[in-house]
Amino acid sequence: MTSGISNVTRSWDMPVSGRRCHRQENRRERNVLSETEVFRGPWLRRCGGAPRPALRLICLPYAGAGASMFGEWRLPGDLAAEIWAVQPPGREYRWSEPPIRRADLLAEQIAQAVQPLLDVPCAVFGHSMGALLAFEVCRRLRRSVGPQPVRLIVSGHRAPHLPPWRPEASTLSDEGLLARLDEMAGPSVTVLRDRALLLAMAPLIRADLEMCERYVYVDEPPLDLPLTCLAATDDPEVRLDEMVAWRHHTTRECGVRPFTGGHLFLRDRVGEVLDHVAEDLAT
Repeated sequence: MTSGISNVTRSWDMPVSGRRCHRQENRRERNVLSETEVFRGPWLRRCGGAPRPALRLICLPYAGAGASMFGEWRLPGDLAAEIWAVQPPGREYRWSEPPIRRADLLAEQIAQAVQPLLDVPCAVFGHSMGALLAFEVCRRLRRSVGPQPVRLIVSGHRAPHLPPWRPEASTLSDEGLLARLDEMAGPSVTVLRDRALLLAMAPLIRADLEMCERYVYVDEPPLDLPLTCLAATDDPEVRLDEMVAWRHHTTRECGVRPFTGGHLFLRDRVGEVLDHVAEDLAT
């Protein structure tokens, strides 16, 4: 990938500022987070929130997207919450790194990266690819000695034990991939639909889709944390019953919040999404 393309391979949902991650050599080695810290190593970007948080929300993006999609997220209400976003390789300021094509390897590295954030209660959120990774990150954190997430919030991805029923998207022709992305975008008015940009980003999008399509579920005991599911009733990729099936992966309560707006409903319904997330975290 050339440097000229690097400026467009950020995320296929929204443009972001040209801010680059300055190296944080000293901060990467610290165990205590600075109140003004924006990046923590290559994996984590602070999006904002309370400087002395009582709770953190760690967010994982969907296929082709990066940490910047959460850049404007703020939780409403009285929660003293801070939001951090995970930046996988291959996008935005990590555009020169090859994307990771195995969910188990990526989840393991994310789990290691978020450990310093667990000094206060943390919830983990992910949409589509991000939901699958969020689930695997929580399972890996369970194996470690230390604090555990207090809630898992999954959006737009079937329960991980269920087999796929949609045709693979990673192997489609360019025209087929563009058509599939347009179908995913559905009625959204904010999702990027520029043909040239999407074609430039196609290698990253294919890699992320391939990772999800090659995912192999390994049976483990359910998580001991409450689970929130966000689901679009008109999602062409995920059926509502597949979202309800997430209840098999927790020993605690599992609620489903319905929306409309297609597979990428959270792009246009972000205010409602954050309202529901804040309501569940307040409990």
